[in-house]
Amino acid sequence: MMNTTAMTASAELLASMPRGFADATHDAQAVFRAVLDALARPGRLQTLPASDGLQAPAPLSRGLTALLLTLLDAETSLHLEGPLASDAAWMYARFHTGVQRAAREAADFVAVRAPDASLDGLRQGTDEAPQDGITLIVDTTTLAGQSLVLRGPGIEHTQRIGLCGLPAAFWQARIAQQRHFPRGVDLLIVCGSQLIAIPRSTHLTLEAGA
Repeated sequence: MMNTTAMTASAELLASMPRGFADATHDAQAVFRAVLDALARPGRLQTLPASDGLQAPAPLSRGLTALLLTLLDAETSLHLEGPLASDAAWMYARFHTGVQRAAREAADFVAVRAPDASLDGLRQGTDEAPQDGITLIVDTTTLAGQSLVLRGPGIEHTQRIGLCGLPAAFWQARIAQQRHFPRGVDLLIVCGSQLIAIPRSTHLTLEAGA
């Protein structure tokens, strides 16, 4: 049986827990539509809908928090990387979504800040089950930089984006993965309320000088 001290600590934790979506169903559906639009139109900017009352736990941004609240549930697993891996962030995700904690190489979702992002060791699925590849969510403060050229499903001709705060070595590793398609990693990049998706089916090239 839980003792009085433990019960008090749990009550204080619940009382101080930052708020999630004001309307969990409506807000999650709106964010999910933005994610689907981003995946259907790789490289095209989408705007995450505002959610009144949403509180992001330090050190997560509001945009990243909205994605986690939308994409995670008790059947999924999450790895928070580097500075994002605070106790407050993990408890928030667990409390609001029921998500399971997992090691980097085993997680369904990995969240990381752009300067720390790497594809090393991430699960890429198999030729028979490419859907087992993970989704990497990158939180960035810029969408600028020299150009990446995107081609593939959902892109009429080409689409250009900046390096989004990610080092050129990250993009070179992503380009190297293309020969293994349909295996790969789906990429969501969030910058404030802006979202860009790059599915594993998208073919990338770096423009000269990038």
